[in-house]
Amino acid sequence: MSLYNNLWGVPVYKENVDYTYNTFDKDVQDFVDKYIENTKPMIGSKGVQVFVDRGRFLENPKLEKIKDLINQHAQIFKDRIMACTNELQLTESWLTVNHKDDSHFIHKHACTIFSVCYYPKAESGSLVLKAPDEKNIFQRDYYFPFSYSETNKWNAVVWEIPVLSGDIIIFPGWVNHFTTPNESDTTRLMIAANYWLKGSGHLGANSIEF
Repeated sequence: MSLYNNLWGVPVYKENVDYTYNTFDKDVQDFVDKYIENTKPMIGSKGVQVFVDRGRFLENPKLEKIKDLINQHAQIFKDRIMACTNELQLTESWLTVNHKDDSHFIHKHACTIFSVCYYPKAESGSLVLKAPDEKNIFQRDYYFPFSYSETNKWNAVVWEIPVLSGDIIIFPGWVNHFTTPNESDTTRLMIAANYWLKGSGHLGANSIEF
């Protein structure tokens, strides 16, 4: 079988880097550890601890190397996948902490072109992406109860992406997503960033300064 193209697909980028919590400088580990020390497992709620710091977690000078790494992969996504010539900027960043059995509830990111999820420490779990309205491409305008011989990227309604330390995943901000529970005794850490247009933009006849 010859498939012409995966037309109008949702771009999802994944790369593993050799920069993880274990290779952080001691002062960076200590900085992150202070956040972890202020959390505890959310027994029964299976929740997630999110440290936003007003959306500027990566603005701390100690995290400059992490910020540069995330910006580098965001640039690759913009240039090679979007083929976008507009300039983008990092608008928000935060840290999430998942203790054993914790997970992150389903959500999406408003006012975001794409989001970057970087896992400096992860030994268990998956990032799960969910199709809009819980419909695959064959159900877009209707909801037939199709039966499938296998799940693939065209008929899937949810897609699990296993995560390990050093993984970077990028996807459009409008995609609903959540995580599976952390089954490891090791705390799972994720540092995220959102990106939006930099400079002037246009919505119809209106000009907007970003």
